[in-house]
Amino acid sequence: MLAFIYTLDHPDMVGVNPEVAHERMAGLDFSHAVAQALDADKLFHIDLNGQQVGRYDQDLRFGSDDPKGAFFLVKLLEDSKWPGMRHFDSHAYRTEDDAGVWDFAAGSMRTYLILKEKVAQFNADPEIQQLLAETGGSVERPTFSELRATRFDLAALRQRGYAYERLDQLTMELLLGVR
Repeated sequence: MLAFIYTLDHPDMVGVNPEVAHERMAGLDFSHAVAQALDADKLFHIDLNGQQVGRYDQDLRFGSDDPKGAFFLVKLLEDSKWPGMRHFDSHAYRTEDDAGVWDFAAGSMRTYLILKEKVAQFNADPEIQQLLAETGGSVERPTFSELRATRFDLAALRQRGYAYERLDQLTMELLLGVR
């Protein structure tokens, strides 16, 4: 959708409203869609919920089915300082009474806030930050021309390790509360 916005008469008036469930139904990584929208300055609204891959539109409580994916989404939104509202487009199980519906709403908000705290821990964790620095994890944004002019040493890139398994383990330990 992002590409079509720029074909409109007034592209400055149009943005996107991505939803966790819609990306996850297709097996896509929601953080990637949000990152693209943020980069294009076209994230106008966001719908947070939960969804199992390949299932109908479930609209589960935020983070309930994919805590690590929810963590990286919260990390993206918080690290980018996106000023928009966090909207929970989801619903309680149909078997819930009124109290259960309120528990559900509070649970979505609580999960977001817990993950926001975990993001702060991740960003302050010296071992994680050291690993990111060593593996070239950077937030530098080269221009298209700079990127196009870069000559990559493919042999060297193939030979080096990227420590993704170590980073993933540290992330899991943080999320599971043992870091």
